[in-house]
Amino acid sequence: MELLDKIQTISRWRRGDQRAPHKPIMLLYALSQYKQGHERLFQFESEVDNQVKELLVQYGPSRKSYRAEYPFWRLANEAEPFWEILNGEQCVLSSQGDPRKSDLNKYNVMAGFDANSYQNLISNPEMIEKIASKLIQDNFPDTLQEELFVRFGFEVDTSTKQRDPNFRINVLRAYNYRCAVCGFDLALDTAPVGIEAAHIKWKQYSGPCEVSNGIALCSIHHKALDRGVITLNCELKVQVSPATTGGPMVERLIWDYEDQKIGLPRDMSFYPSENMIDWHIREVFKPV
Repeated sequence: MELLDKIQTISRWRRGDQRAPHKPIMLLYALSQYKQGHERLFQFESEVDNQVKELLVQYGPSRKSYRAEYPFWRLANEAEPFWEILNGEQCVLSSQGDPRKSDLNKYNVMAGFDANSYQNLISNPEMIEKIASKLIQDNFPDTLQEELFVRFGFEVDTSTKQRDPNFRINVLRAYNYRCAVCGFDLALDTAPVGIEAAHIKWKQYSGPCEVSNGIALCSIHHKALDRGVITLNCELKVQVSPATTGGPMVERLIWDYEDQKIGLPRDMSFYPSENMIDWHIREVFKPV
């Protein structure tokens, strides 16, 4: 089996439709380091713990704790192996098969792609780009994809994006081509400029391309929604993450809309679905 196929079949922790991007983020980090010339294995304590944890905080769902050790260790348990652990034999494992972080540090545990996979990656740099592109596009919405390509140092690739053109048309039409948060409705003749159709529940996590899972937003509020800066409550009012910072412009563009009801379609059947909003609050919004 090709390496790309193995990575596409990695098992994901699942509980309902909760987001668990730990393994994709661990792999993106490793691939980005390989592109910069890193050796095959990564030491957990000095090269993974804080680095991957920071990525999980920024791009993962809000959780009480962020455990970089999980993907670092669990990637070695795939049915189609490509990841290897070194010095892990003495680690005490939990009932779920995970080591204590203290043991990973104590025994200088290292991990990375196995020798054959690593050699394939190093001898075929385009494979690194291809795998990274698939990981990003399969796990993150459009507004975050280019940011992640740049963050990890990969070539921006939009060639395999799959869009439902009717979703954009139907959402913008329902919201009268106007940002539901701020009312921005710039148009050049009849062509809207900077108005986008946002998924509330990401399509990467089975969010449907239906108007009730969509909302028309300007590009700023679309990015803010997808990064967890803002969300909606059950009354369809804007909620702002307490972690949001910035100067006067942020006050005007973000904080001034807190607890303000969004502009809604005339047809109530197009209103944002409560189930989709609940998912966004749980899996994307940053409450602290």
